[in-house]
Amino acid sequence: GREIMTLGRIGCALGRHSVDNANVTRVSGQQVGRCRKCKAPMEEVEPHLWAVQKVRDAGLGPRAFL
Repeated sequence: GREIMTLGRIGCALGRHSVDNANVTRVSGQQVGRCRKCKAPMEEVEPHLWAVQKVRDAGLGPRAFL
């Protein structure tokens, strides 16, 4: 199943994340969750439109999620 994981991450690299609906939570009136494949934090910017959260990372870069 590793090939599928890699393809999923390629999609994520292109900005096609898929939110994992099983663990979406509400934070101060906003829905937040994580990408099903790469676990990037996501937020619902409009109803049914999800975007990766603009997290100010502490200089760690994308490897912080691995």
